[in-house]
Amino acid sequence: MSLKIYDKVPETFLEIDILDLHKKFPGPFLMHLRGEKSEPLFLSVLLHGNETTGLLALKKVLSRYSDKALPRDMIILVGNTKAAAYGLRHLEGQPDYNRIWAGGESEEARLISEVLDYVKKFKLFANIDVHNNTGKNPYYGCVNVFKEEYLDLAKRFSEKTVYFTEPSEVESMAFAPLCPSVTIEAGLPGKEDGVAKTAQYIEEVLSLEGLNHEFDIRNTEVFQTVARIKIHKDASIDFANEMESQSDFSLLKELDLKNFERIQEGTLLGFYKVRDYIKVVDNEGVDVTTNFLELKEGKIFTKKDFVPAMFTQDVYVIKEDCLGYVMENFSLT
Repeated sequence: MSLKIYDKVPETFLEIDILDLHKKFPGPFLMHLRGEKSEPLFLSVLLHGNETTGLLALKKVLSRYSDKALPRDMIILVGNTKAAAYGLRHLEGQPDYNRIWAGGESEEARLISEVLDYVKKFKLFANIDVHNNTGKNPYYGCVNVFKEEYLDLAKRFSEKTVYFTEPSEVESMAFAPLCPSVTIEAGLPGKEDGVAKTAQYIEEVLSLEGLNHEFDIRNTEVFQTVARIKIHKDASIDFANEMESQSDFSLLKELDLKNFERIQEGTLLGFYKVRDYIKVVDNEGVDVTTNFLELKEGKIFTKKDFVPAMFTQDVYVIKEDCLGYVMENFSLT
């Protein structure tokens, strides 16, 4: 697997269907497009093959500038085209393309190292990594550095902002030492509203003269992820919310509607049969289940108030990643 770098938009890229993208582009590739300002905006899309909004928004932006210069240079990474053909986060045997940015021995990780070596030759303006959620969430931005220009970049996409440091192998973390860096979560994949909002955001950032270094970080609401709720990959899961279910876990119907809403202590999340198949781990990987959940007589209750994010009903994602994240309000103190 070698890194291909295009100096213009490849022929047919704007027209080709996402399911056929792998036929012309069998692996990740870069486009380095010249614009009026030389400090590039780095944009990554399709790191997860089932998260299509970024690619669709990119095509909208590039179509609008097909006959005129971009406001600034762009370096664009198009990620897992093979997984996109099957609508999967990644294929069996592939690593997660957003968990290989800290290095690794796989050919995909080595290719990502080539991407980083390439971009370090330039003074980057900003980095945007576009993702989707599999559960119902509002639009939000994520930062890994709590500084004014990073928050300004995130808040231009959504007032809802999350600060996280784990997982640490993600794209935005790799770019955070290089430039203001953000992950945007643009709702459910492929929805037209999310595509339009993401395209508008990319265009806005492209056109900026600079980011706000005097952003009022003390009077802005930011959530911090403090833990993840994990369910064992061998567990059977449904969302019938029935104690008599034959599944190992029968969780609350429409659990994802609770994302970014404060859940009160004592809230029933569902039912379990195998106690050891669910746990909550903090950012250091420590088991903190008893801090957040009470498992009692087959029922799962919250043990304290918290705000969830990325609660999903996608069983594949639950087993591959997690049921969701536990968040608290972030404080500078």
